Amino acid sequence: MPEQKTVTIYLTSWQKRMVADHVKGLTAITKAVITSKIDPGSLVKYRVPNDLVSKNKWNFYLSDEQIAHLSEIHGIKAKFSALNVSKELLDSGAIAFH
Repeated sequence: MPEQKTVTIYLTSWQKRMVADHVKGLTAITKAVITSKIDPGSLVKYRVPNDLVSKNKWNFYLSDEQIAHLSEIHGIKAKFSALNVSKELLDSGAIAFH
């Protein structure tokens, strides 16, 4: 079984507000922990208009530095700008906010 890698991304102020809008019950959010269980289908390769994002899925946009770090650790070759976060992705533990 391949080694599970974990990437911790410290959130910017606008990312904290974005997460708080979509993940209820979290307080004092400072970071996202992303594991190698992340589904490649969760990578958003272009900006999706807000009206096309369903109520239970939302795009977690990353800075250029965060994208480079995540890509390097997980070996992601595709160009992307965000992760499409769903309840299922959160429940799987592939991404967690703390």
